[in-house]
Amino acid sequence: MTVAEGSQTRLAYLVESTIGTIPATPSWKALRYTSESIVLDKQTSIPDEIRDDRNVSDIVDVGRSVTGPVNGVLSYGTYDDLLAALFCSEWSSDVLKNGKMPKTLAFEKTFEQGSTDAYTRYRGCRINTLDLQLTAKAFITANFGVMGLGSPAPATSPITGATYIAATTTPVLNAALNIGELTIGGVAASPKLQAASIRINNNIYANDVLGQYETYSHGLGRFDVTGSITALFENLDLYNAILNHDDLSLSLTLGAASSAKYTLTIPKMKGMSGGPMVRGNNQSVIIEMPFQAKFDPTTAASMTLTRAVA
Repeated sequence: MTVAEGSQTRLAYLVESTIGTIPATPSWKALRYTSESIVLDKQTSIPDEIRDDRNVSDIVDVGRSVTGPVNGVLSYGTYDDLLAALFCSEWSSDVLKNGKMPKTLAFEKTFEQGSTDAYTRYRGCRINTLDLQLTAKAFITANFGVMGLGSPAPATSPITGATYIAATTTPVLNAALNIGELTIGGVAASPKLQAASIRINNNIYANDVLGQYETYSHGLGRFDVTGSITALFENLDLYNAILNHDDLSLSLTLGAASSAKYTLTIPKMKGMSGGPMVRGNNQSVIIEMPFQAKFDPTTAASMTLTRAVA
């Protein structure tokens, strides 16, 4: 028997035309990633029956759902389909705004095991969350949270007629060389940041129904954008904006080459708390500010993402 090796495992995806349906002859796209744990979660329940011998009377298999993260480092063009699914919207003139369009993906994992490989597939997958982490002198990480409807039986061969598109080869982006314009609006002087984290959460929930083993459908909850910035304390501008509950904004350009960059914009947000903090000897004073985005009537969105930026 051949033990499957993580370094030889392919993760591929496609955009579903019909929610929950993998095409008969799929065209998969190989995806760059650092780790993943998409699984078919078997849901079990133990009846609370009383036995005079104190034993468990049964363990009941009550349902299935698909969950798990796909973790990666950001590179241009790699996750555009996943981002569209996350924003529940289409790229329009290279701009994404959060919307309410249901968009689903299917995923396939291929495990190299010698003469006979193993394949697991997951259908009806929504992108529920994204955690974007920017830290000085480090890669920009992008971790996606997946929720799916179900998983066909595992197989030992690809789907007949399936094709595979190679993964992107664009440079991995880092938070030192590949940060362009970074602006915190609403303050007189935009602060210098040591780190920033952004979390997008669609608050997707499962609709389960009687007589169906797998999840029937998913519902879209509120589009929440939260995060935190760590800023060097150079003046009182940001602290006063927090205390005054002023409207702030964030604009951030990421990329390694002209016309191959993203600009992420949160047009309106509130600093939820924070103030100057002394971390100890031999360290700068900082302000850590958690934030929450809110609806901006000008853009008709809470967040926008623009690609192909010069």
